[in-house]
Amino acid sequence: MGNLWIKFLAYYNDPKNNGAIVILLTHAMVKDGQVSNAWSGSKLLINEDIPEIQDFMSKLPTNEQKEKPTQSAKSLSNWSGGSQYSPVERFVHNAKCMSLSQFCKIKHEILCVTVATTLKFAVSKYGWFYYGCTRCSSKAPNPKKAYECSCGQKVEQPIPRYKIEIYVSNGESKYRFVFWDSECAAILGMTAEFMHNSMVENGEDDPMVYPDELEMLLNKKMTFRVKVQPTFSQASVWKLYDDEAFVKEIENDYILEDNQSKTEYAKLVPNKENLETSAQTLSASGENDPESIILMTPAKDVVIADKGEEVDFEASGATQLSSTKPSKKVKIEPSS
Repeated sequence: MGNLWIKFLAYYNDPKNNGAIVILLTHAMVKDGQVSNAWSGSKLLINEDIPEIQDFMSKLPTNEQKEKPTQSAKSLSNWSGGSQYSPVERFVHNAKCMSLSQFCKIKHEILCVTVATTLKFAVSKYGWFYYGCTRCSSKAPNPKKAYECSCGQKVEQPIPRYKIEIYVSNGESKYRFVFWDSECAAILGMTAEFMHNSMVENGEDDPMVYPDELEMLLNKKMTFRVKVQPTFSQASVWKLYDDEAFVKEIENDYILEDNQSKTEYAKLVPNKENLETSAQTLSASGENDPESIILMTPAKDVVIADKGEEVDFEASGATQLSSTKPSKKVKIEPSS
């Protein structure tokens, strides 16, 4: 909800915006008295000229319609439902903290926090993207046909969204993680739609052709909040951070190499010293990605690559990455 909260504060602090503030939050999830982003498509509408908001506004007393709430911006900034907890404490909340070596022992789905380094791509016959809704990240039933998504969006043309499987490692241990659209876009700095369109302009439309820009996802040490799915021998990434101090604190204070973590299930506790993370911190969330939710239960129409081929990009001739359009591309054939 961080970006939505920032959007609200920006509107509230703008002196040009007078009168009552009516907001409409779509596709959100409420749990334990807190609101969180859902389906990677939550949308915050503030005093928009739409029937729902205008109807609500018309029912307010006239004096309230013209008066802006007087609560200070400072107090609003301090109210976040969890500001008394550090980012690390919120990150590990209700998750099992464990080393990657313990993943192979997990017998049922569980929410975990771990530290690992992205190693190489695990390639299936479906490539590096799928076609999804233009509003949320749910998978389109047919990439070439218009449809109405379950989120209410009328989709004329489904768009490419990242779904990339990557082997991560820690020491001798290795596991397959599924990175979703929001995580990949945050790291790469471009959407899957932009990357795909750039490739099409260059005459390439094969999802098995991996743009060199995707290598930016590799060789990164990060802390992950994942849903481990032993049925598929994989973990679906919900959140990640690559800030060095953040990763070090998780690694040193929460994870042990034996069969126990320092916090069996990390709970939120009062924070004495607020952790200040760098403005350069990479943060992304795929916590409520419909694809990750779907993958929790086997289904025939779900894209699962449990026999993916490992690809060593050092041997494939990596080149200098472009910050604009994809340049050199490597075509990878999956194992049959």
